[in-house]
Amino acid sequence: MPVAIFVTLNIIDAYVTKTALALGAVELNPLMTSTGSSMIIKGLIAIALVFILYCFAKEKVLWPLNFALVGIVLWNLVICWIVALNGSIIL
Repeated sequence: MPVAIFVTLNIIDAYVTKTALALGAVELNPLMTSTGSSMIIKGLIAIALVFILYCFAKEKVLWPLNFALVGIVLWNLVICWIVALNGSIIL
């Protein structure tokens, strides 16, 4: 269950980021500037990370990551709302 939540939240994050960028926001994360809005790449990265966590028996880390991702998705939704109302903002 935490695996599906993790992958889904990453894909939602990519979609919301793509929406924010289309509205005029700017991605500041240097690791995600080229792939941050690609839902396919973000999903594949999430699956690879899950695989690595399971290989090292660290799958319990997924729950804190899921909570963090919920916060990130909510933050990005707020950014979309602000940008839609006011114009551009840095993400």
